[in-house]
Amino acid sequence: MRTVHARTGVTDRSVDLLRDGYTFADAVRARAGNLAARAVPLKLMGGPALLIRGTEAVRFFYDTDRFRRAGAMPVAVKAPLFGRGAVHGLDDDTHRHRKQLFLHATTPERVEALVEEVDREWARVLERAETLNVYEASVAVFGRAVLSWAGTGMDALQVEDRAQRLAAIVEGFGVPGLPWARAMLARRDSDAWAKDLIIRARTVEGFPGQTGRGAGQVPVLDLVAAYRDPDGRLLDEHTAGVELQNIVRPTIAVSRFAAFIALALHEHPQWVARLRAETADRGSTVGGPQARAFAHEVRRVYPFVPMLPARARCPMEWGGQHIRAGQRVLLDILGTNNDPGEWERPADFDPERFLGLDARQIENFIPQGGGSPRLGHRCPGEDVTVGLMAVTAAHLAGRDWAADESGMSFDLHRMPTRPQGGPVLQFTA
Repeated sequence: MRTVHARTGVTDRSVDLLRDGYTFADAVRARAGNLAARAVPLKLMGGPALLIRGTEAVRFFYDTDRFRRAGAMPVAVKAPLFGRGAVHGLDDDTHRHRKQLFLHATTPERVEALVEEVDREWARVLERAETLNVYEASVAVFGRAVLSWAGTGMDALQVEDRAQRLAAIVEGFGVPGLPWARAMLARRDSDAWAKDLIIRARTVEGFPGQTGRGAGQVPVLDLVAAYRDPDGRLLDEHTAGVELQNIVRPTIAVSRFAAFIALALHEHPQWVARLRAETADRGSTVGGPQARAFAHEVRRVYPFVPMLPARARCPMEWGGQHIRAGQRVLLDILGTNNDPGEWERPADFDPERFLGLDARQIENFIPQGGGSPRLGHRCPGEDVTVGLMAVTAAHLAGRDWAADESGMSFDLHRMPTRPQGGPVLQFTA
C-alpha cells in the first residue's frame, strides 16, 4: 500500500520502488507523461526527491559543491551493503583522503596481478569442467583470487566459505524479508571476520611493515590496516575491516556480471566466434580489446546498480525543477546507460560501440558511477570489474557449450538481479 502525504496529496513511491525494481524509473516517467524526461519530481522515503538522467544530469550530480553523500543512502541499503563508517557516506576532504586508500589498492599493477590470478583460476576450473553454474563458479573463482591477492592468508575451505558469505550480502541487500535478513547476518559475520584480520595484521612484529617496500609491494590487507585518517590516526578496527570488505566484496560481486556475460554470449553467438578468434590471434585470454568492449556493453545493457542518491547542499534549480536544501536527488544509472535520447540504437547489443574508445571518458556511461575516481565518487574498482569481465568472457567463449533457456531468465523487479538459473552450461567440446 502506497503512502499518501496528507499535506501535499502526493503519493510516496517507496513501496513502488521495492515492487518495480529496475522498471521503477521508467514507471515514474510514464506517470509523469514524459518517457523522455530529464528530471521528474516525486515523493520517496517520506520526502521530496528528483529523478534525473542523461549527460548533463551526470555532470550536475557529481558536482561535490552542490551535493553530499552523507545521509543520502537509505540505512536499510547502506547497513548490509557498505557497512557502518564506509567511504561511500563521506564527503569533502575526509572522502578524498579515504579514497586514496582505494586508489592505492587498485593501481594498474595490482589490477593486472588480480586479473592474471583470475585468468589462472578460470583455466584451472574450465580444463576439467563438464558442467558449470556460471554464477556459483564465478563467486568461487573471484573469491579465491581476490582473497589471495589481498593477502588474507586463508586456506582453501575458508576462502570458499568467505566468498559465499560476501556474495550473500550483495544477493539480498535490496530484497525485503528473508533475503535482506540473510544479507545482514552475512554482514555481521563478515564484519567480525574482517575486524579480526585487521587486529592480526596490526599485531605482526614490525607493523606496519612498509619500510623499504614500494606501496605496490605491500599486501592490500596491510595497506588497509596501516591507513591513517587526516589526523594521523589509524582507523578503528571495525571501520578498517569494513573498508577491507569494500575492496574484496565488490570484486566477488562481479560474479553477477559474469552470469550476464554467459547470457550475452548465448544470445549473440557471433561474439563467441570473435572472442575466440581474438584469443587465438593474441595467444592470451587477458586484455583483448574486443573482450573489453564486450564487457563494457554487458555493463551498459544488463542491470546492476539501478540508481544512486545524493542530497542537495543548498537550494537550486535543475531541469526546470526546484530542489530544496537536503533533498534527495536520484541519478538514474540504467536509464542513463540506455537513454534513447543520447545513445545510438540503445536497445541493440553492440560491443563495437566501445572499440577504440576509453569508456571512462564517455560521460553518460556510468555503470559504476560518473565523474572522477580520484577526486569524486566514481568507483575506483572499475578497472578490476572490466578486467575480470573481459577475461571471463574470453574463457567462456573458448569452449563450446549449450545452456537451458530457462536458466537465462532474470527478474527486473528484483534488485539486484541476475540469471536465476546460474546459468548452467553443458560443455560439448
